[in-house]
Amino acid sequence: MNDDLDYLRAAITEAQAAQAAGEVPVGAVVVRAGRVIGRGQNRVLRDSDPTAHAEVVALREAGQHLGNYRIEDCTLYVTLEPCAMCAGAILHARVARLVYAALDPKAGACGSVLAVMNHPQLNHHVEVYPGLLSEECGALLTGFFRQRRQAQAAARIQQRRETSMTTKKKWSAGVTSDSTHPEEGLFNKSASEIAKALASKKVSPKGPASGMRMLNFYINRAGKNLSKERHSELEKAKDELSDIIASQKKKPAKTASKSVKKKATKKKAAPKKSTKSAPKKSSSKTSSKK
Repeated sequence: MNDDLDYLRAAITEAQAAQAAGEVPVGAVVVRAGRVIGRGQNRVLRDSDPTAHAEVVALREAGQHLGNYRIEDCTLYVTLEPCAMCAGAILHARVARLVYAALDPKAGACGSVLAVMNHPQLNHHVEVYPGLLSEECGALLTGFFRQRRQAQAAARIQQRRETSMTTKKKWSAGVTSDSTHPEEGLFNKSASEIAKALASKKVSPKGPASGMRMLNFYINRAGKNLSKERHSELEKAKDELSDIIASQKKKPAKTASKSVKKKATKKKAAPKKSTKSAPKKSSSKTSSKK
């Protein structure tokens, strides 16, 4: 038992080294006849290798030491319950004993999520001893992921601050134009110029009512940042723009009255045609009688 604690602490040292390198803090050691013949720590980021888990790295080193892919009569110590990949590698290597610390409720393959280790249909079985120094190793992992989340949150906040400083806000008092419609400096001009521009199709293709919405939106966004003189000028522009809108609403009524007059003249013209045709028929009849 004391030897297991010592070797597992050696695995914790490997896990701490992985954390210092920015990797998930998992470490492992392979021991044979009281001697460490393989050490490993997570290297997936540094090696760009999805298989470079601590257990696999330690097994590779032990295999090189023994000159054999069979690592028999050995004990593997690891700070976290092996995943399915590592459990398969342990079985293929014919490891005799497995001692691990913290359970892995998300990917553990020794019973937490999967039961890859010591499946009844497999021809090799490993002596498994879980939970040794589980609190210490669990705290190491929990602290690592907490720091990572905090760093990611701080990076997002910093990115938002940078974008807010570089991105111009539309329709604020310090901005003189909108990126789509009004020309630069429009809202700093006189009331009549603002009203004419907002009523034109170039600025508001949907009509002066759309220009009025632009003007109201700008005034609301600018708010207290506008001076009294500028605010009064914008209010005058609203009045002039309202007059333009009202004048345009009257025009359809005139065109409608013209169409009504045309229809009335057409109806009056119809009886005249019938009166002209009548005498022609009567004259033809008289001529036949003669």
